[in-house]
Amino acid sequence: MDRSVLSPGAEPKRHPLSRVRGIKRLPSLVRLILVFPIAVLLAVPAPVYAYAVLSHEAIIDAAWETHIKPLLLKRFPQATEEDLSRAQAYAYGGAIIQDMGYYPYGSPFFSDLTHYVRSGDFIQALLRDAQDLNQYAFAVGSLSHYAADNAGHRLGTNRAVPVLYPGLRKKFGDSVAFEDNRLAHVKTEFGFDVLQIARERYAPDSYHDFIGFEVSRPVLERAFLETYGLELKDVLVSEEKVLNSYRRDVSKLIPKATRIAWHLKKDEIKDDIPDATKKRFLFNLSRTNYEREWGKDYRKPSPGERFLAFLFKLIPKFGPLKILQFRTPTPQTEQMFEASFNATLDRYRELLTEVREGRLDLPNNNFDIGDKTGPGKYRLNDEAHAELLDKLSENKFVDATSEVKAELLRFFAEPDAPYAMKRNAKAWTKVQTQLQQLKSAQVTATPANSAQLTTAEGPNP
Repeated sequence: MDRSVLSPGAEPKRHPLSRVRGIKRLPSLVRLILVFPIAVLLAVPAPVYAYAVLSHEAIIDAAWETHIKPLLLKRFPQATEEDLSRAQAYAYGGAIIQDMGYYPYGSPFFSDLTHYVRSGDFIQALLRDAQDLNQYAFAVGSLSHYAADNAGHRLGTNRAVPVLYPGLRKKFGDSVAFEDNRLAHVKTEFGFDVLQIARERYAPDSYHDFIGFEVSRPVLERAFLETYGLELKDVLVSEEKVLNSYRRDVSKLIPKATRIAWHLKKDEIKDDIPDATKKRFLFNLSRTNYEREWGKDYRKPSPGERFLAFLFKLIPKFGPLKILQFRTPTPQTEQMFEASFNATLDRYRELLTEVREGRLDLPNNNFDIGDKTGPGKYRLNDEAHAELLDKLSENKFVDATSEVKAELLRFFAEPDAPYAMKRNAKAWTKVQTQLQQLKSAQVTATPANSAQLTTAEGPNP
């Protein structure tokens, strides 16, 4: 990292989570907490992708004073501290926007696109199209997701999974990608979030702020249409419900994990923190308080989901359910997570410096791998490109831009590549037909409907 981007004579202040000595302070508590988060997953009606929320938010906090705040003030010098405090909520929202499609009422297609197809171009569009402080903070926050997934998966999760699950190492080697075993990734990354709780011991106000993230819909709509040639409303049918459901899930998830930790190891917690009390250690947000602050438009668990969660808690974890047991993290995997967090933070600071200096360059990486993956190299990448082609063809490519057209034609230009769709002759024939339609389609350099979109959140500096 270029240390010169910091204040003169100042060494960058590392986030407490990123210090190796912090890892060694709570080994027994950390290991205990990480043994039990499956109980949380079973009790909360969240989808299998619910992981790493706090990890993404922590990156924003770590870079806020040294890099994000100065960047916002450079573009909006009249912003007050109150303005910046509100903008931080938008930065939190930007940090997790790429995962939003994986939650109730969401569309996995939205998140597949932002992880695999023009992933860097999407963030560049957010930054370019932001018109006020909150929109810009949201875009800057989305840049942290780029750094976190690219470094975090490549250096942390992908390397930790085969250590925790030796059977996967035998099958896939020393690096196991998300598509190789999704459940192992989910458990490993959620464990890292709980690890963060133990290390950081988030105060109620901090966790409350994380839950209170905001999403800038105007800039999101513009950038999504510009990048993919699709209207956001055609992909996320109920955007407001998606966001509120996500927030509600987060408000329940981590508190359950900390309650388990307190119940089983409160003596050790008190040994480490003599003045610790259950009230101070835990953060609980009642449904009433949640609805008072953020409204009632979220997805509530159905009676069937509640019943399934109840059954899961009763069933012993043997037979097929053994896969739901967490593996206790090893010192080796803890060091991997530590290295990945440090690398993420360093990379994010570098990217913010590039934004400040007007030289940002974001390759369209596959977020699961941390690098580009060509045709036939990664099934989820192949499928995301094919689905984008299919969605655009439904509307006769009316909103497709020249950039989207070029991306799809480039990606499908290798006839000998082992595309995932080739396993199904009908699906592959459909792709070929749609490619011919795309080649003859008249497209524009800019989104046709961009001028019709809302341009601001409201009064801003």
